[in-house]
Amino acid sequence: MKTNALPIDAKRERQKRASSPVAGYATIMLMRIDSSQPTLLLASSRPKGNTFALARMALPESAAPLVDLASLNIGYYSYSNSNADDDFLPLITQLVASPVWVIATPLYWYTMSAQAKTFLDRLSDLLSFCKPLSQQLRGKGLAVLCSGSDPVPPTSFSQPFELTCGYLGMRFLGCHYMQFDGDCVVDPDAAALAEKFGDSLNR
Repeated sequence: MKTNALPIDAKRERQKRASSPVAGYATIMLMRIDSSQPTLLLASSRPKGNTFALARMALPESAAPLVDLASLNIGYYSYSNSNADDDFLPLITQLVASPVWVIATPLYWYTMSAQAKTFLDRLSDLLSFCKPLSQQLRGKGLAVLCSGSDPVPPTSFSQPFELTCGYLGMRFLGCHYMQFDGDCVVDPDAAALAEKFGDSLNR
């Protein structure tokens, strides 16, 4: 059974403190992730903005479930593991079922959004406090979708993602950028190009 919606009430689930695959951590119910499908990680302050539009052009609802990172309680990385009871590790325990993670981020000040950067930073938790989960990342694919008003992103934009993949043993599958003018796509062929990129992630 595939469920592409995201029925989640993180606050209620944290209060319930139900049993979790990672002992001692909060439990959030996300979805039944199809092991043959990519999973979209929306990392934007606007849940239905340009980045969401790009994400669904590339991967429609039938092709990939979507997780809105901004709707979750994911704190910054802490050397003392002070955010152990937030939503990050429960999220990861479910994401490891997906073969490809697709981070969808707007271009903010020449780089990724705060939500995307925090997600990447928190992968350090796996290396420091939950090594068995970190080992499950090896061989998985990571791709990036990016929206912005500039004609092209900075040449260095994709480097943090690519280097992170190299360090964790993941496969970097590339970055697709789409230019917007306000809420309008600039390139008339943009939707087709995004769809082509999305199709490449399902092979």
